[in-house]
Amino acid sequence: MAVTFENRSSPRELVSGWSAVLFLADGLNHCNARVVDSSVGGLGLTLEEACSALKVDAQVVINIKAQHRQFSRKVRIVWMQSESSRLSVGVALIDHVGITPQNHQLDVQSLRIDPATALKLPANIAHRQKVLPFIELDGLAHVVCADIENDAVLTVLQRLLRKPVCLWAADPVQLEAKLKQVYGNSRQAFQAPAATPAAQAPQTANAVNTGDALLYSAYMRQASDIHIDPSYNGANVRFRVDGQLELYSHISSAIYTELVSRLKVMAQLDIAEKRAAQDGRFAHQFVSGSRRIDVRVATLPTKYGERITMRLLAVQTESLTLENLGFDPAHKAMIEVFLRRIQGLMIMTGPTGSGKTTTLYAAIRMLLEERRVNIITIEDPIEYEIDGVAQCEVDSADKVSFSKALRSILRHDPDVVMIGEIRDKETADIAIKAALTGHMVLGTLHTNSAAATVTRLHDMGVEPYLVAAALRLAVAQRLLRRLCTHCRIARPLLEIEAISINRPELAGREIHDPAGCIYCGGKGYAGRVGLYEVLELREDWARSVADGEGENELVQKMRASGMKSLLDDAVDKLLIGMTSVSEVVQIASSW
Repeated sequence: MAVTFENRSSPRELVSGWSAVLFLADGLNHCNARVVDSSVGGLGLTLEEACSALKVDAQVVINIKAQHRQFSRKVRIVWMQSESSRLSVGVALIDHVGITPQNHQLDVQSLRIDPATALKLPANIAHRQKVLPFIELDGLAHVVCADIENDAVLTVLQRLLRKPVCLWAADPVQLEAKLKQVYGNSRQAFQAPAATPAAQAPQTANAVNTGDALLYSAYMRQASDIHIDPSYNGANVRFRVDGQLELYSHISSAIYTELVSRLKVMAQLDIAEKRAAQDGRFAHQFVSGSRRIDVRVATLPTKYGERITMRLLAVQTESLTLENLGFDPAHKAMIEVFLRRIQGLMIMTGPTGSGKTTTLYAAIRMLLEERRVNIITIEDPIEYEIDGVAQCEVDSADKVSFSKALRSILRHDPDVVMIGEIRDKETADIAIKAALTGHMVLGTLHTNSAAATVTRLHDMGVEPYLVAAALRLAVAQRLLRRLCTHCRIARPLLEIEAISINRPELAGREIHDPAGCIYCGGKGYAGRVGLYEVLELREDWARSVADGEGENELVQKMRASGMKSLLDDAVDKLLIGMTSVSEVVQIASSW
């Protein structure tokens, strides 16, 4: 490919396995291409078929599938060259977001802080200079600063961060609050070592500092899990953020061995036992004293050593409200109507990690705000701490099991009982009988749909007439990544994509794709949104369930009555620009 027409600000890199779709200006036509090379500012493409609608200097939207990532950008056609049956095209990326330090004041509370960048700066300097490095993109370190005109601060930052620095303005009050959140209240607050890139293991760090750094960085990154995977030359550390695993750092074999022992001691596990899986937990208080996280630890022996997985259990519950979880207004209304009752059973269903417990906590917060009730929960483990709720944790030694705790709880005059998971017939029986004797019971169950709740309870051995009498709501839930509202980009839905989500009639409708900006750290996504399917067991439907009617008949009634499925909810959120088609495909593939 000739490159004499290119005017690139950075070297190009050859790529393989990347494909692209160019959406022409009218939005109705498109052409397929293969990405040959890329740079910070542009792409080189090859089109197998001629496309007469493409013109030099034309601006189009391009959707790129790059191995494990799919995103869209606006581009300008810079040059075109025909080569036998192929057409080579060079495009320059256009900043469609339009956010620059000159025209924009950052909303600090909306930033996704990258701990690998923020923790390169000592806490005392960050507090004194009122600066917060938050992300490195395209070779630049982006820093929120109280005074972006201060050249002395810029010089200090470039020396410490060892990169060119871009300063951003922000509200001083917001910046001060964020500095305290990241670095602590004191200038002598805990300073976690910065992450090192893969293949550059820290040589001088010790296990204590490394462990504290990982926990602190995961807390800042809002990760749900930390994975430490040993290999022949050390261990890779990965964080699960918004449901996706991302590589954080690589640690040497010596540090890994010490770190495993350190974490096992904290979790009260047997450090001498290396050939059996173990489970434990601990609470970790950061040195600043204002933040604490609960951590659940699991070990697994592998070829190169013990694999460690840590689940970070949040302790902040202020944002746990039904309004913030993404409920459709009709679904939210049905749940609120149920919560204003005094008895009955509501079951949340879905796979592990789909947010079932989070939704139940939001329901409990609504109950606490609206009326005075005695609420007792049985959980394994306690994921959130809520004031005014008696929370009982299941004991791994089986001294406190779900069924034993539930039997005892009913003697404590509860108004509301929450069961972390209905696992067996005994627990299900007690839960249903509690719901029939004047208690509101909230619980979770592992099924794929709301209607499958009835089948699952039947399989456990619960009589159909008891299910019909007690069950009032069954709610299926999933989580999808939420598009960043600052950088999402519109384009038409392709016919093949519409077919892949079982909605061929939607081909050509406007949807949005991730792009990437400083707010989302170049990811294109910021947080997650819930998908819901709500089955309200009406009186006539309950009679049918008591007569032995199963899941298939319930699904048919739900569709005939217009109740939305999980896929319907996903498609609705796709069309309003809340999520992307690649996320919705995950739901459609299991439907």
